[in-house]
Amino acid sequence: MRARRDNIVTSFCEGVTSRCEPATRCTSSRAIKDLGEAMASAPGWQPTGGSSSGAGVSPVFWASVAVLVALAACGDDALPPRPAEPVAPLAARIAADPAQGMTTELDGAAPAFSDGVLRELTGDDSAARAAFERVLADPGVAPSITARAALHLAQLEARSGQRRRALDLIARAAALAPSDVSVAEGVAQLQGDIGGSEGEVRGPRLGTPLAGVEPKVAEAFAAAERSFGEVHKLHPRAYIEALSSSINYKEDATEDAVQKYRIVAEAGGIAQIASDYRAGSLYHDLALGLFFDLPAELDPNVAANLRRTLRGRALAYLHKAVAAYTACLAGPVLAEAGLWRIAAERDLRGAKDVLGEAGEGHP
Repeated sequence: MRARRDNIVTSFCEGVTSRCEPATRCTSSRAIKDLGEAMASAPGWQPTGGSSSGAGVSPVFWASVAVLVALAACGDDALPPRPAEPVAPLAARIAADPAQGMTTELDGAAPAFSDGVLRELTGDDSAARAAFERVLADPGVAPSITARAALHLAQLEARSGQRRRALDLIARAAALAPSDVSVAEGVAQLQGDIGGSEGEVRGPRLGTPLAGVEPKVAEAFAAAERSFGEVHKLHPRAYIEALSSSINYKEDATEDAVQKYRIVAEAGGIAQIASDYRAGSLYHDLALGLFFDLPAELDPNVAANLRRTLRGRALAYLHKAVAAYTACLAGPVLAEAGLWRIAAERDLRGAKDVLGEAGEGHP
């Protein structure tokens, strides 16, 4: 039994880091003990909110716990003990150390992920959020770990009422690890917990009047806003009979609404800034709506191909969103356009983040 466990741990270590040494940051026994103590101190905790004992805990949480234990196991339990070596003088050790300057997954921001999970487990959301943000900001962390950090941060944002930010983070996780089963399960559960984005529109509220525009422009913009509201209520249906038709219907409705805003944008000024922003947010929301879990009854090969197709379409719409946000920010600098520009800057960063995680950087 011991030999079997060591084989499993060794295999995991080889996939996560190129070198598992006894002198890692912690040992597996200590990590498991600390984790057990932390869980015992918070018996009613669950990562998606609430207080039922263990109910509702997301798959990605338990996958993250497995990552923590396995990473820790890359310490002294995963390798046989070494005989003691004579201690060389400091200068000689520095000159002869072949590992000097090398890094592994246990260096850099990866320990921040472990810290974030334990902080979240013990209820220190502020420290957990900071730890997960460090992971997301480090390009050297493995995509599977970064995806889990994005999901944990999405849980924190959802609990604090930042549902739009949570949905953006879920999309980042899906883009980072499209073939990771536990990440896919976490994405599906979080989407179900958070629900749709009805009532939450990016930027200024729907129906916000445009100051100083001609009446016919104001009327056209109001009509476009009503179309936006109708599109916002549409969501792809994740069951076979309506999957394709519901996606196509949402895409067509989005393009129709965007065209209405394009006509308004021809008036220039605040009308152009607001309309380009709304066009960008329509494409942005459509893209995020295509990152959803597929029906369980689908054949695995069919599901894999469909997932790739939907991911490609989602990324294409994100590129359109980036182009529209950029056009918004390229418009004239007007005092009355402040809210629109702030929203465009924020959502442009969010769209570029997802594209970057998917390996499709945008100029």
